[in-house]
Amino acid sequence: MLKNKKAILVLNLLFLLSITPLAQSADFGQPIYSFDVTTEGYAQVMFDQGYNLYQAGRKEEAIQFFVEAVTAKPNFTKAWFWLARTYQEEEMIDEAIWAWKKVVQLEPDNTQAKYFLEKCENWKKYGKDAWESYEQGYLKFENKDYSAAIELFRQAISLNPNMDKAHYWLGMAYFETKDYHNAARALEKYLSLRPDDKTAQYWLKEAKNRAK
Repeated sequence: MLKNKKAILVLNLLFLLSITPLAQSADFGQPIYSFDVTTEGYAQVMFDQGYNLYQAGRKEEAIQFFVEAVTAKPNFTKAWFWLARTYQEEEMIDEAIWAWKKVVQLEPDNTQAKYFLEKCENWKKYGKDAWESYEQGYLKFENKDYSAAIELFRQAISLNPNMDKAHYWLGMAYFETKDYHNAARALEKYLSLRPDDKTAQYWLKEAKNRAK
């Protein structure tokens, strides 16, 4: 099956490139038709076809071409990036993690790839919806919108009751609103999941003292 798919891709490549005029003949004024049969040329055409399919919303087909591009040229960072992005958008989480790791390996300073790799890893660990609610809640907390943060952290917990991060930051959001009873309750739950966290132990003690 894979051999058949590759044969089709090769035929498409040859067709696309064979109809592209590279230059005009100096003697006859006729186009000279040729194509790049190098590995790099093949990988680039596979990527271009994949990108066009992606833009057309045909993501499953795009994946096949991106895979073909990185198979032909394993250090083709741009193809790896779009392969990872397409896997992620199709919620193929394990595949997306694999591809994002490859992007980071090729470009260690690529902060965008690092962010999406972490996101996918957290989707896998906590569940996509739970993580998205938590992440939005954390942004609200950073912006000091504590009421909105509390609602989002509670939503994340309802989706995944064992989401340790959500319990911790829920506790801290309650603390900021001076709701020390609920802060203590959330931090106690967090510590039942992460009992060795000294910082959480400190804030739990503070919450209990202020709740008196």
